[in-house]
Amino acid sequence: MNNRLLSGVIGLTAGIAAATGAAAALWPEPTPPADLRPLEINPDTPPVRSGNLTFDTIGLRCGITTVVGTHAEHWAKGRLCRIRITVTSQDSVFGEIDNNLHRLTLDNGRALPLDREATQIKRQPLETEVAAHGQITYDLWFDLPKNTRPTGLRVRADEEEPPVTIPLPKRDWTEGSA
Repeated sequence: MNNRLLSGVIGLTAGIAAATGAAAALWPEPTPPADLRPLEINPDTPPVRSGNLTFDTIGLRCGITTVVGTHAEHWAKGRLCRIRITVTSQDSVFGEIDNNLHRLTLDNGRALPLDREATQIKRQPLETEVAAHGQITYDLWFDLPKNTRPTGLRVRADEEEPPVTIPLPKRDWTEGSA
């Protein structure tokens, strides 16, 4: 009798484990979004690849009028846009990243370079490295002319790679300070 009971418990346990495994495979838990800062949205865009680097936008906020750091402040000529990105290396060696190659595309067809002042005041890298098979997360800052909206972030691993555009969500941005 004990053998039959033990066999039943083992069979029931195996069945529960199989059902749990099947459920996890069929309905995986979604990856939790990155912690968003005040007034920042998750762009919910797929990552793109340029060369051996993968770029993913994980935070977006535009309409910022000024940035303040420990050593300076900077007023936007139009409105500042902050894009939080994660860059992942798919290579077995360190990768160099020149953020000056990235451009913010606008609804009027223009492509803006990085705003160097806001970037430096917020102590974000103009150039950086990513470890082999590693990743790094930081902000890109752009100064948009008034009455324009960002439509995409054009990124590239280096000058030899063609640019790849990450589409950004269309939205009206309220003004505020960072």
